[in-house]
Amino acid sequence: MNSKITQIIPQLPSLDFEKSKQFYQEILGGKLVGEYEDLLIFLWDDNEIHLWKCNEKIVPENSSCYIRVNDIEAVFERYKKILGDKIALKNQPWGMREFYIIDDSGNLFKFGQPIQ
Repeated sequence: MNSKITQIIPQLPSLDFEKSKQFYQEILGGKLVGEYEDLLIFLWDDNEIHLWKCNEKIVPENSSCYIRVNDIEAVFERYKKILGDKIALKNQPWGMREFYIIDDSGNLFKFGQPIQ
């Protein structure tokens, strides 16, 4: 069997497409590349992320995505300039250096790099 997974694309719920478009472009730095009645598609640092329409607040409040990066300090500084004290970089007991961002709908993004 030679088949393998070639890409994993997060698909997260959005409560308000207009607010999400603003957040994902202005805060996260994504580029909107597709917009449909019930789906938004962004490119974010050469990675694709999809948002789907959702009407239940509890769904995004319980959704998350873990993002491993190769320079956590640089990525943190990029978002700290925009979000200020809303984010904090911390060494975790499981061996990762991490910070978190919550989007406009309540989806949690965890950014991490192994502590070296």
